[in-house]
Amino acid sequence: MDAMQTLGLSGESKRSDGWLKSIFWPSVENAWDVDYLGRQGFWICLVIAVFQLLVALVTGNPIVLVTGVAAALVFLLGGMGVREGSWPAAALVFAIYFVGLLFTMANGQFPGFLAVIASALLLSNLRAAFLASEWRPAGEDEDRPTRFNDTLGDKLADQLPAKAWPILQIPFFVIAALVLLLSLAGLAFVLLQRFGLIPLAGAAQH
Repeated sequence: MDAMQTLGLSGESKRSDGWLKSIFWPSVENAWDVDYLGRQGFWICLVIAVFQLLVALVTGNPIVLVTGVAAALVFLLGGMGVREGSWPAAALVFAIYFVGLLFTMANGQFPGFLAVIASALLLSNLRAAFLASEWRPAGEDEDRPTRFNDTLGDKLADQLPAKAWPILQIPFFVIAALVLLLSLAGLAFVLLQRFGLIPLAGAAQH
C-alpha cells in the first residue's frame, strides 16, 4: 500500500486528474473530483497544523507556543471546512499562512523551501475548494462516492469533518479572524519599524 492509499487519497477510478495535477492545478468535473479534493485539502491542512504545533513546541517560548497552538487549531478546523466544501475556510487558512510568510520576510528572513511549498499547496487548496463549491450534479440521483468508516484515515477525513464542522464552523471563523487580525497587526508593526515610523525597542532606551 503506497503513501497515497495510506492517507486515503487513492480515490476512485472516476476521478478526472492524476494525483500530481490534483495537488497543484486541480479541476472539478464530477462528484469524485469534489470528494477527492476535499480529502486532499483536509490532509494538507492537517499536516501543516501538526508542523505548526511541532515548531511551537521546539521553540519553548510561551508566546510562540500559544500562537502555535492557536494556528494549529485554525488549520485543523479549516481542514474540516475544506473537507465539507467551504472555500471561505480555505481562504482564511491560506491568508493566515501567507501573512506569516510576509512577517518572516519583513523580519529580514527568507522563508524556507518547505514553507514556500506549503503556501503553494494552500493556494492550490483554495482554488480546489472554490471549484468544488461551484460544482453541481447533473441530477439529484447522480451516483456519488461513498464516505467510508473503515480505517483511521477514513474516520479522520470522512467521518470527523461531517460531524464536527456544522458545530465548529462558527468558532472556527471567529478564531481564524482573530488570528488573521493579530497576524496583520504584527506584520504592520514590523513594517512600520523597518521604515522608521516606530522606533526600535533598543533605540528607544538610548
